Amino acid sequence: MKILLLGESSFVHSTLRKGFSELGHDVVFMSYGTKFKLCPQDIDLRRNMKWGKLSGILLILKLLINCRKLFGNDIVQIHNFQFVPLKVWLNNVLLFLLKIGNKRVVKGCYNDDIIVFRGQARGMLMYSDTHIGTKAINELENKARIAEHMRSDYIHCCEYSNKKSDALLPCLYEYYVYYNIPEYKDKLYYMPLPMEIPVITKSDMLNVQFPVKVLVGIQKKRDFIKGAAVIAEYIERLSLENPGKIEIKKVYDVPYDDYCKMLDEADVLVDQLYSYTPSMNSLAAMAHGAVVIGGGEEEYYDFIGEKKLRPIINVRPMDDDYNMNMLRNILLYPDKIEQMKYEGIEFIRKHHDYLLIAKKHIDLYNQLCY
Repeated sequence: MKILLLGESSFVHSTLRKGFSELGHDVVFMSYGTKFKLCPQDIDLRRNMKWGKLSGILLILKLLINCRKLFGNDIVQIHNFQFVPLKVWLNNVLLFLLKIGNKRVVKGCYNDDIIVFRGQARGMLMYSDTHIGTKAINELENKARIAEHMRSDYIHCCEYSNKKSDALLPCLYEYYVYYNIPEYKDKLYYMPLPMEIPVITKSDMLNVQFPVKVLVGIQKKRDFIKGAAVIAEYIERLSLENPGKIEIKKVYDVPYDDYCKMLDEADVLVDQLYSYTPSMNSLAAMAHGAVVIGGGEEEYYDFIGEKKLRPIINVRPMDDDYNMNMLRNILLYPDKIEQMKYEGIEFIRKHHDYLLIAKKHIDLYNQLCY
């Protein structure tokens, strides 16, 4: 099968590319990267801003030079409605051409957009990074972010890409909930995030002693969305109450490869406060044998049919007592952390192994094409 992956978010397409290639498919990956994370791609679509506005024209020329790779594919998978770093209306034009020149176009629902923000505002879940129920939170911090997606051109581009795509592939339970509305439900397919599993020896995986090593990964400009710094405050409080039992290491905006090396030395990773489910960071941590503090609500486990494994220390925004109890009942007990480390690796193998997820995509692609 001939596959084109366009755009990137948290190494999803990069990991799928590896899986598709190993399964024997012809795959090309075009991307403009993923912010501060170093992301390899076959064709680099980043704009060289030293050329100013001319950089957009140069990017269009690069797309024209590579037009043979843009067309004639069985599947084109875009990561978002703005899958190339050009004006959104140009993304619409390119999507129109991709629909004509390829068998099928599918869209990965990997990022926030107007559909997500509308669902959050309606309180479709108990909490999110913008709302507790229907009550808005972090309003000042979220103002510019939400306003951008409320622009008429962004709304049109998002809705156009949803309409034109042959399938919509939410990667998180919460995205599935927000997109599970009448106009999209017939083309909606939950596709878990793909993750490579490094080789971990049993002794490396199970050995936990005091002090428990906690890694706090903070994205400075996005922590109001993630909430890692807030979780760190809970852990610092717990550490002060129990001297010598918890060691905290904070890192900021670390490239992905360096981040993975740090995970190998951590017992526990602090990830997200506002997420219902594990993100790519959380999955990477579990794959490396670390326990995650983040999103792991029972609704999510029910959704994926997981009855036994509970590898995540679940936390919730604005619920101090709940969070402190969850952390206190696990971080002060190395044997519990060891058990959760084991469950985390088993969870990744069962639900997120990159070859398993690549095969799941291929099954859907065959269904759509033939």
